[in-house]
Amino acid sequence: MSEDSPKDPVDRKAKILIVDDEEANLKLIISMLKHHGYVFETAADGAEALVKTKSFKPDLIFLDIMMPEMDGYEACKRLKEDAATKHIPVVMVTALTDKESRIKGLEMGANDFLSKPVDSTELMVRTKNLLRVKEFEDFLKGHNELLETEVREKTAQLRESYIDTIHKLTKVA
Repeated sequence: MSEDSPKDPVDRKAKILIVDDEEANLKLIISMLKHHGYVFETAADGAEALVKTKSFKPDLIFLDIMMPEMDGYEACKRLKEDAATKHIPVVMVTALTDKESRIKGLEMGANDFLSKPVDSTELMVRTKNLLRVKEFEDFLKGHNELLETEVREKTAQLRESYIDTIHKLTKVA
């Protein structure tokens, strides 16, 4: 791999927030991913997830749907409405299998779903894929910010040059 090529998301210690009110489910997902170099944080409900997302700044969120206090639907909706967190991929993890539940999750902004019981291979593949998408989106966001800065600087230079030219022409006239 050359120096300019993007690194595998695993190489940069991606941060994953796992949200579930069942301790066993949290431990299961961590055990499936822990040997891949990720950094983890957990939350027991949607409200705690919103708080931890602000401080932990995860690259990916696994979010249970059925939880006390604030369910996964509401948490996902709030994450996607917030400019600071809307770009974070959210995977809804659920025992619900009906079409309506999945459609509601998609309407709230979920990027993907995992069915319980979670299959370790499916978890790993979805994790890697979504982290690659997030890494690319982060790259594009940074590149766009750089371009916007350059456009502002060039516009200011052109404005100064234009004003200078007008002053010179005024003196000549």
